[in-house]
Amino acid sequence: MRRLGAVSSALVAGCLLAAPLLAAPAEAGPPEASHGGGVAAESGGHGGPAEILMHHVVDVRLGHVYVLGLDFGPTKHMAFFGAAALIVIVLVRLAMRSYRDRVPRGFGAAVEALVVFVRDEIAEKNIGHDGRKFTPLLLSFFFFILVAALLGLMPFSATSTGNISVTMGLAVVAFLAMQWAGISKYGVVHHFAAMVPPGLPKWLLPIMIPVELLGMFSRPFALMVRLFANMLAGHMVIATLLLLIPLMAGVSTLFGILMIPISLLLALFIMFLEILVAFIQAYIFTLLTSIFIGMSAHPSH
Repeated sequence: MRRLGAVSSALVAGCLLAAPLLAAPAEAGPPEASHGGGVAAESGGHGGPAEILMHHVVDVRLGHVYVLGLDFGPTKHMAFFGAAALIVIVLVRLAMRSYRDRVPRGFGAAVEALVVFVRDEIAEKNIGHDGRKFTPLLLSFFFFILVAALLGLMPFSATSTGNISVTMGLAVVAFLAMQWAGISKYGVVHHFAAMVPPGLPKWLLPIMIPVELLGMFSRPFALMVRLFANMLAGHMVIATLLLLIPLMAGVSTLFGILMIPISLLLALFIMFLEILVAFIQAYIFTLLTSIFIGMSAHPSH
């Protein structure tokens, strides 16, 4: 139960860190200019297939809050980002309430099975005996990414992890955890000095130090891009399959009618595949984060 409580606490902290990234200014200039651009877009019409396709993957402003000429208004991805975090917190609280005499029942038993799996098979196997103190963070990653991906499969919704700002926020948190794992164990000086193998000739230092620094920052970058690309790709495929119907109808009405069952069946198959992808991506992001934390806590050289 304490781990479940730590999950909700860590998730709240992660939301506070990542939310400003979503609210980053996407548009500059006064409201009048923005409004004029919107009118122009509307007058430009809904004509192009690319415009219809991008509607499914591009973030949408839900309001405007101008600060010093910059728009910090909420967006659709930001709304579903907060919704996913809130759902995780509610689910964790419900799981904690299902405990009777320190034994979980029903929904709580299913959540505890996932908690134990992340703790034993991911955290402790890749980080070692220090893995338990990173378990709440890894659980927060796992449940948030899973819920955000599943929430994005609902009609008229959005996948917040399909926004590069969200995945960057998650990657920044993971990067800070990697550095903390090494600094808390070895100290600041020894942690960064361990990047250079002992006994390395001094003339190689100008080469090895940039390489090691590049490797340090490439890990969170890989986490960020990988999750973003995988979450975005599935929705792009579904939107493209559905877009085949009007495209074929433009060639011939008969072709459009014949394309309807084919596109719907393929899109439905990809949709079910996306459910599996949601679990896989949550697992892989959590697994890679634990591996990178273990590499910082136990450097190979």
